[in-house]
Amino acid sequence: MDPRHKPYQPFGAALTVLSDRSAEILLVGPAGTGKTRAILEKLFLCMQKYPAMRALLVRKTRASLTQSALVTLEEKVIPDGHAMIGDASRGYRSNYMLGNGSELVLGGLDNADRIMSSEYDLIAACEATELTLEDWEKLLTRLRNGVMPYQQAIADCNPAYPAHWLYRRAQSGLMHWLESRHTDNPQWFNHSISKWTPAGEAYLATLRRLSGARRQRLLDGQWSAAEGLVYEGFSHCICQHLNGDPVYAAAGIDWGWYEPTAVVVGVLDSSNRIWIVDELYESRMDIDALAKRLEELLHRWNIEVMFADRSRPESVDWLRRRQLPVRGVPVHGVEAGIASVESRLMQRSLFTLSCCRHLVEEAAQYRYQADGHGPIQKADHAMDALRYLIMGLGDTSEAALRQPPGIPPTADKMRPDLRRSSERIWGN
Repeated sequence: MDPRHKPYQPFGAALTVLSDRSAEILLVGPAGTGKTRAILEKLFLCMQKYPAMRALLVRKTRASLTQSALVTLEEKVIPDGHAMIGDASRGYRSNYMLGNGSELVLGGLDNADRIMSSEYDLIAACEATELTLEDWEKLLTRLRNGVMPYQQAIADCNPAYPAHWLYRRAQSGLMHWLESRHTDNPQWFNHSISKWTPAGEAYLATLRRLSGARRQRLLDGQWSAAEGLVYEGFSHCICQHLNGDPVYAAAGIDWGWYEPTAVVVGVLDSSNRIWIVDELYESRMDIDALAKRLEELLHRWNIEVMFADRSRPESVDWLRRRQLPVRGVPVHGVEAGIASVESRLMQRSLFTLSCCRHLVEEAAQYRYQADGHGPIQKADHAMDALRYLIMGLGDTSEAALRQPPGIPPTADKMRPDLRRSSERIWGN
């Protein structure tokens, strides 16, 4: 075949998924096994085979889809010079069209209104461990276009922690489990001589240098939590100072009385990384005292929104009357919040400054129960506040976050008094 046509030879799970007609598929395996390409090849094949079919390629955020799956689609799947690509750049593209009327729609669940208002025959969710169960079930309701002889949703991912909803859903039989291995990828393994390629040997050597749960997941393909630790990668994301341009600040609040009230402050930088820069951790603090401490944090960091546990709506209302930008965190289960935090840790887009001592100490003790179903509810106050912050930022649109109190200050527009107060952290 002409190399411009980008020939593809699937093996193992990558071959199986092409003909599998199960309603829901989980294609899971270690890093670099070719899972995403296999799904993209199926999307392209179905678009050619079924005129006027509609497919959706989705990830948690549209920006992450642009930098990952769309690169693979254009560079490895769609033939060179194909009219389907056209002149549109990946970052601004909303779809790909074939001459037979088939359409591949692109979307992120951070702006779900457009994609959720349409109907599809085939949905592919990349890095599905980033999604919540609610995200997945909403996507399933869109499978009703009826052009293909079957309607299907495919999720691809690396293994995560064993209590993840994807693992439990597949184990229950609701999803057809397809397990991908490194030998499925012909870039790493030469099937004609049953031998690893030089590139494959080098890549596996890199994965073998990983440690703990990360090695078990990305090399061995195991759903693993290191000795029960919830955030195995947390210790690798602790730093002394922040390196980025501040564009937005928010906080997470976990209520307490005898147990500490915990508040963590996170700053989003221009590279979409969240830096945990400050904390409040104190027992027996009444609502008036809490309001004063929150006001101090707000002015120190120009906090635009504070996401609080919904269990005390009266406290949320009282703080709002004090002109504090507090709102209840979007309702999701604990596991969904853990997945969001862990996803950022694994992507190296969540960092914690070492000055946040209580958060760091809790992370080192935050472990799963012996049966793996949920974390032990002990010394988890800062952990809950962190989860509320990450879930709040992840589930709220940018437009909603900025109404009110208004446009967040960038580093050059920050009020001089507030900029000086944060110089010890930012180093600018």
